[in-house]
Amino acid sequence: MNSLKFEGKGFEFFKIYFVNVILTILSLTFLYPWAKVRKINYLCRKTFLAEKPFIFTGGTKEFFKGYIKTFLASLILIVIYIGGSAHLASFQGSIISVVITMVSYVILLGLLYFFAPLVLHGSLNYRLNHTLWGEVRSSYTGELSKLVSVCFIGSILTTLTAGIYGAWYLVKLLKYLLQHIRFGSLSFDFNGESKDLFLLFLKGFFLSLITFGIYGIWFTKQLYEYSVKNIVVKKGDHEFKLSSNANSLEVFELIIGNFLLIFLTLGIGTSWAYMRYYRFIINHCIIPEEFNISFILDTSNEVETTENAGLSKNWLDKWNPTFIA
Repeated sequence: MNSLKFEGKGFEFFKIYFVNVILTILSLTFLYPWAKVRKINYLCRKTFLAEKPFIFTGGTKEFFKGYIKTFLASLILIVIYIGGSAHLASFQGSIISVVITMVSYVILLGLLYFFAPLVLHGSLNYRLNHTLWGEVRSSYTGELSKLVSVCFIGSILTTLTAGIYGAWYLVKLLKYLLQHIRFGSLSFDFNGESKDLFLLFLKGFFLSLITFGIYGIWFTKQLYEYSVKNIVVKKGDHEFKLSSNANSLEVFELIIGNFLLIFLTLGIGTSWAYMRYYRFIINHCIIPEEFNISFILDTSNEVETTENAGLSKNWLDKWNPTFIA
């Protein structure tokens, strides 16, 4: 079986995580790109497919440029929020204060709806286009303008329906992202049904409420299984579906164990908790036995990457940012 495996160690990751936190704080977040690249490097080289590790080739210079743009965009959001609050205080109780407050919050919400896909696109752009497995390259070919459209419409409808549309939004988002990810000559898709996810959310919410959160263990397991089992791997006319071998006891140990690791150590155990989580996600994702590893060694049919996205007439696609969230 061509299994996926993660071999990250808590103490190894702690040394990276601790230094990253200190440097990010002391540098007022300006060393965040350097810290993030160190983290991604470690996670990649500790993730194996068929006993061969992934390699991350991204550098900090390209990431830093994207991060500065993200940082400035965040400042704009903060200024809008503070400006709206200041006007509210100045015109307390008046109609003007209500109008100004509503307008500022609408603008803020709209920017947040735009900002989220921007970060997601930039992160996938940078991570996947700089990840190797031997000679095989991965890539993300999505267009920022289309992703913004999917996220913006989905976010608005989810807000207006008090979260009900969220299941449909998530399925559309996952489908778009997976359809624009390549790994050598492999392509991907997502076959999940929105109504199935909605019923899963509905069942999880009410049963968790009735059982004071205990059902959350089974809900987490079912959500993981739904995500994994609906991922389709394609190679020409061949299609393969991933599967999960996680059980409820393992989910219970993961959730309770991570909570105790973080709570009892006052946060110091976060590195160990993160490694346990990542190990669970990777090691319980099963590749079908009929999948031949040679399917992904042929890179001759790789599709156009996001480097050519600038050919699009949309200004967002000409920008095509790259950074890590």
